[in-house]
Amino acid sequence: MEVPSPLEASANVAILASVYLARRNSVHTWWTGMAAVVLFALFFYDLKLYADVVLQVFFFGTCVYGWWAWTRGGAGGEELPISTLSPRQRLAALGAIAAAVLFFGTVFSRFTDAALPYPDSFILGGSVVAQLLMMRRIRDHWPIWIAVDVVAVIVYATKGAFLTAGVYAVLLALCVQGILEWRRLYAAQGVAPAELVSTPSGAA
Repeated sequence: MEVPSPLEASANVAILASVYLARRNSVHTWWTGMAAVVLFALFFYDLKLYADVVLQVFFFGTCVYGWWAWTRGGAGGEELPISTLSPRQRLAALGAIAAAVLFFGTVFSRFTDAALPYPDSFILGGSVVAQLLMMRRIRDHWPIWIAVDVVAVIVYATKGAFLTAGVYAVLLALCVQGILEWRRLYAAQGVAPAELVSTPSGAA
């Protein structure tokens, strides 16, 4: 088995820290996430997983915004509360992921030498939607991350990135814990879902 590079190892340490902090609903998830995405962008470029490289650029910008939103994005510039999506919004999120897979998968398969373009594009589309929800502290991001992590484990193992595949398996377990923890925190707020998702200041 090939020894993981220092770049791969560093990226995985950073992403583990970021997701662990997200599970704890900690704002520090954002700066650790920024470090992780820079390292992963370089790593995925070497693997010719170009959809993942694009994804890291997106992640960096959302980390900056998410850091601000969690601390000052609530009503009156207060901390943003946890919220949830309506059934219609969940369907829209799934539709956006499917559209991203079809579009990017087709582009990367036809015009680049990308490896595994459609599974890689699912990682891209699912991660974008999940990250947008996470930026606004909407708890529905956790099930999407779980699906992304399952596909990521398979893709990265196929490409021989066994350390990254193993780390994503750990991230999968953290996401399951995140669902449970955020469900508890959401219930503790004592605010009805409709009240939160109806106004931009209450989204999470």
